[in-house]
Amino acid sequence: MKYLHKKLSSNSLKERIFWVVILFLLLFFGVTILSFYLLPEGLLKNRHPLQGWETSDNTIVLTLQIFFYNMLSVLVIILGSLFGTKKEGEVNYFSFGYLAFFTLIFINGVVLGTWSFSVESEPVPLLGRLLRTFDLAHRAGLWEMMGQLLIACSAAHIATILTSGKNTVTRKIRDIRLPVSERTVFAAGIILMLVGAVVESIAIGGQAI
Repeated sequence: MKYLHKKLSSNSLKERIFWVVILFLLLFFGVTILSFYLLPEGLLKNRHPLQGWETSDNTIVLTLQIFFYNMLSVLVIILGSLFGTKKEGEVNYFSFGYLAFFTLIFINGVVLGTWSFSVESEPVPLLGRLLRTFDLAHRAGLWEMMGQLLIACSAAHIATILTSGKNTVTRKIRDIRLPVSERTVFAAGIILMLVGAVVESIAIGGQAI
C-alpha cells in the first residue's frame, strides 16, 4: 500500500496516470466479475435518489442534462482532492480525491455486474458485459470513467487541508497553482465527460442533432 501511495502521489503526472489506469482496470473489471457471480441481478437498480429526473426529448438538451449530472461526480472528486495525508517519511501527500474516484468505479462495477441500469434492457452474459464497455460509439461508461480518472490525477496535488501524522496544516485555495500539464489533463478529462454525455444521450434515444 505504501508503494501505491508513493506512485499515486508522485510528482510525475504520467506516473500517476499510469498507475491509476492499472488500478482502475483491476478494480472495475474485478468488481464487475465478482458482483456478477455473487450479487443478485438488479441490486442497485433505481436506488440512486437523483435518477428520477425527467429527461428531455431534444438530444442537445439531454446531453447537457447528462453532462451536468455527471459533473456531480467531478465535484465529489475535487472536494476529496482538497484533503491530503501522508505518513512520516513520505514526500508527497496522498489525495483523498482518489478515494472518491475509486468509490465511483466500485459502484460502476457493481452496476454493470448486477445489470442495475436505470434504462430497461435485456441482461447479457458476463463476457458481453465486459466487452460492451469498449463499444465507445454506443457506450458512455468508459468515456466518463476515463474523464474522472484524468481529473483525479490532475487534481492530486491541490489539497488545502494537509495532514501528516497528528499535525494538520491548511492553505488557501487561491494559493493552488496547477502546472500547464495538469491544467491540460484536467481539461481533457472534462472533454471526455462531455463526449460521454453526447454518446449517452444518443444511446437513450434523443432526437438527432
